[in-house]
Amino acid sequence: MASSEEFKDFTLEQLRACGSVYRFSARKMFGEYCIYVHDFIESKKPIFLICNDILYVRKHEALREILSENECGFPYDGAKENYILDVENLEILESVITTLTPLLPIPKPKKRNSLKDKH
Repeated sequence: MASSEEFKDFTLEQLRACGSVYRFSARKMFGEYCIYVHDFIESKKPIFLICNDILYVRKHEALREILSENECGFPYDGAKENYILDVENLEILESVITTLTPLLPIPKPKKRNSLKDKH
C-alpha cells in the first residue's frame, strides 16, 4: 500500500509546527516518501521515511533514550528496523529533529552520467 499525499502533507505540517528552526521537504520514491531536513549551511539531509502512512526514523544511538518507549518496525522489505513515530507528538518530533539533524551525514553528490556529458 502506497502512502497518501494527504498523510505526507499532514506530516510536513506537523514537522513545521513543532517549533523547529529547520525547513522540511518531501520526495516521492516508489509510492512512499522521504522527508528531508534543510539546515542552515549544509544541503538537505534525509531524516524520515513515510511508508504505508507511518513515519519512520532510523535507529541511531543518540535516539535510544528519547525513543525507548516507541514501537519499532520495518518500513519496507529488506529494510533495517526503524523507530515508528507518532506524527501528532510534537514534543518527541522536535526532540528527534534537534538531536538527529546535526549528526546526519551530508549526502554525497551524485556523479554525472559521462554519456550525457559527451552530447
